[in-house]
Amino acid sequence: MSAFMLGTHLIRPTSPAEKTAHRLKAVLAALHAIHADLVNDQGRVRLSLCPGLVAFVQDDGIWWHSRRMLHPGIPLYVHRCTVDGAAEALACDYALLNPPGEEPPNAVAN
Repeated sequence: MSAFMLGTHLIRPTSPAEKTAHRLKAVLAALHAIHADLVNDQGRVRLSLCPGLVAFVQDDGIWWHSRRMLHPGIPLYVHRCTVDGAAEALACDYALLNPPGEEPPNAVAN
């Protein structure tokens, strides 16, 4: 091994999908007070916003199944190419699953 290569094996580069997921998580928290969990999953990153709403971030964009209905009984498949567009649409779907006046599913009672 060359002296110039020392330590480079310890650095794991961040994928574009991972960077995008972190940006989306930050925008959701800052603009919509929605906190998401990130999980790396075989070339894509999952963002879990609440039960029933999980977004997938891949190199080709951000997608999820919305609870809005395209036809009766058929959930809408949503794809966005930008973080801002995805954050707005995810906030709308989050509001459908967590109507005002109800506690979020991950809220802790005091």
